[in-house]
Amino acid sequence: MHSLHRLLIGALILAMPASLAAQKLTPGTWTGTMSPPGNQTMDMAFDVRVSGDTTKITMKGGGLEMEVTGVKVEANRLLFTFTPGDATVQCTLLLRDDKSYSGDCVDLQGAKGVIVMKPPKA
Repeated sequence: MHSLHRLLIGALILAMPASLAAQKLTPGTWTGTMSPPGNQTMDMAFDVRVSGDTTKITMKGGGLEMEVTGVKVEANRLLFTFTPGDATVQCTLLLRDDKSYSGDCVDLQGAKGVIVMKPPKA
């Protein structure tokens, strides 16, 4: 009976989707770019801080510094929101093979920009 119980537990663990596992970003200064709609690409720094299950990111570049909110790190995606001025921008960045993230950021009017985040050098 114990071996069947262990087999079932092992099968459940293997079947658990990766998105249920705790995902974390590497703390430190990530580098990358932001391409706002209608504007030129600008270099950015992303200060990533992790405390327990909470991830905080501060974006810096182009004379701006913004704290992002609603950071959610999933198995293959990074989701967050930021508010430049009166706009609310929601970002969905996808994990790349080189461990960077890249994806679209869309405001409430549908204007789309792109953010690329590259992890700190080891």
